Amino acid sequence: MLIPGSVSVVRRLLAAGLIDQLRLPVHPVAVRHGLKLFDDGELSYHLRLVRSETLPTGVVRLIYAPTETPGATPYDDIKDQAPGVEYS
Repeated sequence: MLIPGSVSVVRRLLAAGLIDQLRLPVHPVAVRHGLKLFDDGELSYHLRLVRSETLPTGVVRLIYAPTETPGATPYDDIKDQAPGVEYS
């Protein structure tokens, strides 16, 4: 089911764990008002990036899927996995 533009419905589906894919278009404009998709609630939604695409208009389409809560891995154990960064 595709739900375009209904922040309140998407919030409820996220909270219920019923979202299998979240498609977020990011526009190159900072509006600074309006409804927020992620409110100030206490729930955390852990997502993994499935795909990204930059459109000719400058909009970036990000597609996320839910994932498990990440474990407590110390930074030193994963710092060499950052793309384009070399540590000595």
